[in-house]
Amino acid sequence: MQDVKQNSDFRQFLEDELARRSQNYPRYSLRAFARHLEVDSSFLSKILNGKRTVTMRTIRMFGERLNLTPDELSRFGEISREKKMKRKLERLLEKMPTEEREQSTISITVDENRLPEAKEKIKAFRKELAQFLDTGVAGGRTYQISVSLFPVSGFGPNE
Repeated sequence: MQDVKQNSDFRQFLEDELARRSQNYPRYSLRAFARHLEVDSSFLSKILNGKRTVTMRTIRMFGERLNLTPDELSRFGEISREKKMKRKLERLLEKMPTEEREQSTISITVDENRLPEAKEKIKAFRKELAQFLDTGVAGGRTYQISVSLFPVSGFGPNE
């Protein structure tokens, strides 16, 4: 079994696992992998080709058959939920007039020793802003507050 922490999502994990098995057993195929997962090969093919969404149910079902730990399943589930929310937000933003939203981005060089404190400040800010905006008035519109902090460099061989 491969190192689960290397994969950013479950689809990639499945692709890597199929490649690993095929490398170890040259005659191993997509159909053999589908049989192991107890699904139709066309279903697995659609997942691997991105034509079908990886759901939590699929992650649990396949994960059980691949002997993933509860922590590994939880990690993939969280990544899946994040991607689903991101797609939903992207669709909303495409439809929303710019005057109805406030969105900005900054990129800065960061002393990584300060990241834990920065993350705590972000949590405190979100909580404070949510309390300020949530006046308890019925009939208001629901808004999404999103604050992100993530590295944008240092991943590839050229960075």
